[in-house]
Amino acid sequence: MIDPSFAFSKKENNFSMVKRAFLYIRVSTDEQAKGYSPDHQEEQLRKYCGIFGIEVVAVFKEDYSAKTFERPEFRKLLELAKKNKGKIDYLLFINWSRFSRNTADAYSMIGTLRKLQIEPQATEQPLDLTVPEQKMMLAFYLSAPEVENDRRSLNVLAGMRRARKSGRWPGNARIGYKNIRDEKGSAWIVPSDQAPLMIEAFNEMEKALITQKELFLKLKRKGLKCAEKNFYYALKDPIYCGKIFVPAYKDEEACYVKGVHDPLISEELFMDVQDILSGRKNKYPARQTRNDELPLRGFLECPKCGGNMTGSASKGNGGKYYYYHCQPGCKERFKAEDANKLFLKELSKIRANSDILEAYHIALKDKFSENEKDASKTVQKLNEEIKKNQERIFSAEKKMLDEEIAASEYRSIKNRYESTISDLMREKAKMETLDSNYLDYLKGSVAILKSIDRAYESADLVIKQKIIGSIFPEKLIFENNQYRTKSINRAVALIAQNNSKLLGHKKGLNENLIIQSSNVGPVGIEPTTT
Repeated sequence: MIDPSFAFSKKENNFSMVKRAFLYIRVSTDEQAKGYSPDHQEEQLRKYCGIFGIEVVAVFKEDYSAKTFERPEFRKLLELAKKNKGKIDYLLFINWSRFSRNTADAYSMIGTLRKLQIEPQATEQPLDLTVPEQKMMLAFYLSAPEVENDRRSLNVLAGMRRARKSGRWPGNARIGYKNIRDEKGSAWIVPSDQAPLMIEAFNEMEKALITQKELFLKLKRKGLKCAEKNFYYALKDPIYCGKIFVPAYKDEEACYVKGVHDPLISEELFMDVQDILSGRKNKYPARQTRNDELPLRGFLECPKCGGNMTGSASKGNGGKYYYYHCQPGCKERFKAEDANKLFLKELSKIRANSDILEAYHIALKDKFSENEKDASKTVQKLNEEIKKNQERIFSAEKKMLDEEIAASEYRSIKNRYESTISDLMREKAKMETLDSNYLDYLKGSVAILKSIDRAYESADLVIKQKIIGSIFPEKLIFENNQYRTKSINRAVALIAQNNSKLLGHKKGLNENLIIQSSNVGPVGIEPTTT
């Protein structure tokens, strides 16, 4: 604030004239928390002025970082000095770290002040800058705080990295967790009262029945406490399945480590949600039901009206009886038990042709070999993108530590780029896993193709519906105790092709399934045409 007793007047060229000064007092939030007092600085500066007969014109106090001169009070100080050029002699502060913690900016500001005929001076580190040798001391006083800042940033980054590599989360707890300290003072995260809501979030998202926004609003009504964008970032954070992301540093590559905290969900559920969020995973109609008695619900077309059939249970004397039925207005209805048994019987007719299966195996091996170089280039590009996003996080973290940006802004930036990195890491992991384990994939697919009905019968509901959706991209029609479909998966049809039946019967699903020529389109309801 400005001393009201002071009235600016033109200075006279008189050696005995009273000198005038601005007092500048700065303390950062962290320093103030450690006991640094602005009042103490002002007391020392006023005492100094009293000893040397300097008139205090104005006092500027602020709680702001000295990394740059973009500080509210300092801007006011500079504006007032420019309006009254030549009327202020000194800008006084306790030490040079109060003035600046950036050497280059400090020299530039000293030049600006001198043009305004103001001499900046630290009362505890006084310098006579007309003496050339004292400029060396100025360089030391200015660079020391900057070095201290850089060292502190490196120490914090190193500490956070060590914590992550050991499986501990060093920052503010994510939604569903809370920060605690054990008896040794070590930081931990444990599930909070929000944990059940985050578990529900992943389970609901995995069903793919509602949008992210609808899910957020639903959980918000139940008591979820977070911003909408933070909720979206949380759904992509591997911390919920017990993994902690360790960014790349120097020669060390980025990686995921097993966290020491309790996971809220399984890794499988987390990856399923990521595939749904990224659009990599098909949203099968199977998501519409969790009833083991109705595996075909969502895959059936009404033979009478062409509408989508659903399913439900009816209560009778012997308990519940399940039926597949059309929508209201259509009376098509049949027992689920009969339809399920006949579907399994039809699946048993699908058998892989051993010669074609062998050709399939060889062709895929050759294809993997051809794509190996391309895959290597893709992985390299993914690594470059991962590194680029990690550098953005490091840059934001440094700015936060240097108090250039607020902690909330840093968290927002960090969440956004960590989400992107997670997606890139998953893409990289999938490519590397596919390249290294493709023989296992081929072996598993061959086993299923050799006996699809057994694989289907022993699977749980979700896998059953994936098998149905994979073989039949369009609806099945059940009529007169047999199935037919408009199209089937071409790859399955070709592998199950039986050359001796290329001109076989047209009844039922089996013939529609296996009578496929590589030169014609998929067989539908109508007979095959060339």
